[in-house]
Amino acid sequence: MTVPALVVLGAGLSQRPLIERARARGIATCVVDGRTDRPAADAADVFVHHDFSDVDGTVAALAAAGVEAIGVTSMGSEQAVVPGARLAAALGLPGLPVDAALAATDKVRQRGLYRDHGVPSAGYAPARTVDDALAAYDALGPRVIVKPTDGAAQRGVSDVAARDAIPAAVEHAARHSRTGELIVEEHLEGREYTVNAFVLDGAFHAVSVTLRDLAPEPAVGICVAHRYPCGRPDEDVESIIGVVRRAAAAIGIDNAPVYAQVRFGDDGPRMIECGARLGGGSDAQLARLVVGVDLMETVLDTALGQPNAENLRVRETPEPFGHSRFVIPERPGRVVRAGAGDAADLPGVHEIGFFHQAGQIVPPLTSASGRLGVLLMTAASDAELDARTDAALAALDVIIEPMEPAEAAAAWSEQVRREREGRA
Repeated sequence: MTVPALVVLGAGLSQRPLIERARARGIATCVVDGRTDRPAADAADVFVHHDFSDVDGTVAALAAAGVEAIGVTSMGSEQAVVPGARLAAALGLPGLPVDAALAATDKVRQRGLYRDHGVPSAGYAPARTVDDALAAYDALGPRVIVKPTDGAAQRGVSDVAARDAIPAAVEHAARHSRTGELIVEEHLEGREYTVNAFVLDGAFHAVSVTLRDLAPEPAVGICVAHRYPCGRPDEDVESIIGVVRRAAAAIGIDNAPVYAQVRFGDDGPRMIECGARLGGGSDAQLARLVVGVDLMETVLDTALGQPNAENLRVRETPEPFGHSRFVIPERPGRVVRAGAGDAADLPGVHEIGFFHQAGQIVPPLTSASGRLGVLLMTAASDAELDARTDAALAALDVIIEPMEPAEAAAAWSEQVRREREGRA
């Protein structure tokens, strides 16, 4: 007996709202993940313990579980973009073209397409060795970003302002690269913004532009909050959207979400990255609250081969100021308790979620894994949003047993290894 189900790649916290939305529509879901101890592992109708990057193995695992895939999707997972495109193609289901998926996740390939299509972006150079990176630093410095070409969640990223720091940055990036391919980028000045959009049948639909509040150094590019409105004049917002529209076209994104990051400096907006996915920081839920656009419905419709532009129409909302605000612990360590406490009953609080549960490790803030959880908040003004958020953060029921950063990082690595082996 087979079960027709929507296949969701990944069991992270960001997948749970998508699974719940599918359930509300009467659609059965099957989650595939190589780790068993994940926040959404128990949310779907069927859980398949398998590394979804192994597409042939995933096809076999779905068959063994009696799952008949009716669509393939994910929410907020960069790692799922290419496997999702390949799995959809293997199963004969709607999906992003594999070439576009590769371009949306390979930073060197993406920068080359920007260059070829005249999309303003940072100068860059590929690298595999320290000598490659030193040559790139000499051409692009005195300040550069070094990272894996296939990285995500800010893992393996270094902000380098001195030539003698290049070897350590290369070693750090290589540890987080599956292929050994790295990229050295010109450092861009200015504030950072996120564009959430959707491309349907080649038509680009801009949904929201949010300010990315970033964690202070030594963290590199780690978002603390996605804030709407973004605070820039309308003409700047339109120019940001225009750059992302050109980037999505250059990559070849069609019938897929767009999640893009842009720097706006003295010379205007320049692309950082353009992903073919929804954001992983409650971006879709925030868009629904502040601009009335239901990105999750569009994702579901598109995965099922039924795209509908009506869900992308911007509408007035009662509280048009909002953000997804990440919960950042004062120090890394072992979670003793992580709960909503009294925060869930406060005004403006729509969702509270935790990426790490009791007994798990919160690592140092060197990647997005160092964030404990996220609050989804709205208000009638910026000042009210800040006041509500401060009250909500203070009302959370969180206790963390602090650890030294090196100890926490080692314990986190061991925890991930055990989870991938199914021994969490």
